Amino acid sequence: MTTRTLARRNFIRLLGGGAVLAAAPSLTACVGGMPEAATEPWRAADESDLRRHMLANALLAPNPHNRQPWLADLRRAGEITLVCDGERLLPETDPFGRQILIGCGAFIELAVIAAAERGVAVEVLAFPDGAPTADRLPAGSTVARLVLKGSASATRDPLFAQIRRRHTNKLIYDNTRSVAPERWAEFSATATSFGLLAGDITDASRVAAVRGLTRASYEIESTTARTWLESARLLRIGAGEIAEHRDGISVPGTVPTLLSKAGLFDRFEVPAPGSGNFRQVMDRWTAFETGSGYFWIASRGNTRSHQLAVGRAWVRVHLQATAAGIDMHPLSQALQEFAEVAAPRRDLHALLGFDGGATTLQMLARVGYGVATATPSPRRPLAQLIRG
Repeated sequence: MTTRTLARRNFIRLLGGGAVLAAAPSLTACVGGMPEAATEPWRAADESDLRRHMLANALLAPNPHNRQPWLADLRRAGEITLVCDGERLLPETDPFGRQILIGCGAFIELAVIAAAERGVAVEVLAFPDGAPTADRLPAGSTVARLVLKGSASATRDPLFAQIRRRHTNKLIYDNTRSVAPERWAEFSATATSFGLLAGDITDASRVAAVRGLTRASYEIESTTARTWLESARLLRIGAGEIAEHRDGISVPGTVPTLLSKAGLFDRFEVPAPGSGNFRQVMDRWTAFETGSGYFWIASRGNTRSHQLAVGRAWVRVHLQATAAGIDMHPLSQALQEFAEVAAPRRDLHALLGFDGGATTLQMLARVGYGVATATPSPRRPLAQLIRG
């Protein structure tokens, strides 16, 4: 095996967070972590203004490809108008903006929790100007208007303490540890309180089936040129790119930067089935086939309001898991709506007993106990979100 091939293999394994980069021993001492400036929003914010306090917590919401598709208009006193940023969508892998709106729902729920910490209730008016149609992206849509109520109108939410502790752990999970049945029940109860369907997958045969379908979907996404390139354009390799963009898919460290600059990894090379590059890319998925099982959320129908509700439910579930020391990692590949992934998406719905025309599987996440601690993902500064 050549040094170049070994370097490429270890670099791509690093993209999945599953291995230490060992391709260039003379450079390993140069490896750095996530630049502090990129994760500054995760540190405690002391915002005296209530709306800024809400937004400083809401911007930590989970969202697809860390696009952070949020604009907050503060021109109406006592309100926050949430607008979907049309420059931060994923038209290839999320062609109708379903996942983007789930991320917006998570943003809304964290804002509501943050307001309750100050004793203020929030009325959420979803799509006050009308919801975008199902067949188009929600670029520029007014997603919600958050209307603040009077002081002492809400009690504090215990999940507020978990907002800055919640991180998506994309590393290897411990296959020998099981999540207690009561935890699964709590997660499902939270989701169903939003009018949704929810459940877990823990029996060995169905876990194996889900692993097969998610792997097949990842393979399709990785070998379809337009979907691979959408992600490739969002790779942030090294501290410089991460600090500059503060979004996308972060690959921190000096070694990845040097290998990329040296041409040992071309982020825009679409993996071809059967090639060495393809095998290396698929190695990434191995870590994602670990864990205690899967948690899912579905909706009867697939309206834009359903999608917001899923985001609100999902972030609460993840906060609950964080409080219990449990890790979660959404796997979206088999739920996406681009044409090439239709077969595994249909099969995953069938596995759960759903008619895809009537019930939509909205979220699927592996659940368990990570063997290493997850770290914060980058976030843009609060000032970049605010309008007015």
